[in-house]
Amino acid sequence: MDFDSFSHGQIRSKLWLANRIDPYMGKKAVILGSWHNITAFILKIRGVTSHFTGIDANPEVKPIADKICDTWRIEGSVENITCDAKNIPVEYDTVINCSSEHMTTEWFENIKQGTLVCIQSSNIVDPNHPWYVVTPSPDIESFKQKYNLSTTLFCDTLRIQYNDWGYDRYMLIGYK
Repeated sequence: MDFDSFSHGQIRSKLWLANRIDPYMGKKAVILGSWHNITAFILKIRGVTSHFTGIDANPEVKPIADKICDTWRIEGSVENITCDAKNIPVEYDTVINCSSEHMTTEWFENIKQGTLVCIQSSNIVDPNHPWYVVTPSPDIESFKQKYNLSTTLFCDTLRIQYNDWGYDRYMLIGYK
């Protein structure tokens, strides 16, 4: 198993998201590019009662996401499916995407107006391994313009710093 979903930057980003989105969460949320679905795990541990569907295009991550979210999957409040994020096959009132830099913006274009969205990205623009950035946001202004919301509830930057290297993580929460 690739344990990078538990890396410092990944967990800090997910905890930041959980601290900010909790008051706005709807009853049914979809997490795009869910990978091992650590986002649902963290939100469920915090007592968020929403139903979560994790969607990832890579079929190899589903068994791991299922195991990580096993308690809530068995209880019926978390499911993980394999499909393309731009073709969401479930009903939802909240869309979470912590992987927006790794996919084109088609997923956002297909979201219904008035839907709550939480989007994260970073200022990393490297398209090569290990970053695989497809849709870069070199600064928070370009990120906000790319995901134009009708109502913004939260927009900020979280600095992830390591000794002599670091990056900025952006997050938008609001209604499309």
